[in-house]
Amino acid sequence: MHDMAEDLIEQIVEKLSGLFAIQLDEATDSNDDAQLIFYVRYIQETNVCEDFRLFYRKICESGKATDLFEILNSYMIENNIKWENCVGVCTDGAQAMSGQYGGLQALIKTKAPNVKWTHCVIHREALAAKKITPELNFVMDIIIKVVNYIRSRPVKARFFHKLCEELGAKHTSSIYYYNSR
Repeated sequence: MHDMAEDLIEQIVEKLSGLFAIQLDEATDSNDDAQLIFYVRYIQETNVCEDFRLFYRKICESGKATDLFEILNSYMIENNIKWENCVGVCTDGAQAMSGQYGGLQALIKTKAPNVKWTHCVIHREALAAKKITPELNFVMDIIIKVVNYIRSRPVKARFFHKLCEELGAKHTSSIYYYNSR
């Protein structure tokens, strides 16, 4: 299993030889340990591959921008991922992440000066979604279960893709639903 995971990461890292964008988030696991989560978005042939969790690392220090950058930069160096190919960074609005002068955004710009930063709105959407009516929440729960069921196994996802193509749907894939804090 470990070898398969390493092989998968090697394949993704190889695809990052072209342009890519990253999304970073800090989360707390079940042990109350802070983790830096690194998602990547890249183009493969004509498709945008997205939301692949490339790594998560325990934040051992204070969680300041310099600590987060050290974790990220070390990973980039270890895997020979070139900063100059990074064209986008998406983070939440926390000062450690988004600060223009001392935040992670500023530190990344020292390595990738042309990178574009965007603010992730998932956390705001999650807060707004908590205020929806019980009826809409009931419908959302069903949709989430169906989507996650489809995505739970590759064969189900392929069947869904084929069904969507046969029906002439504009979109032929779905993404997992994750709760945000």
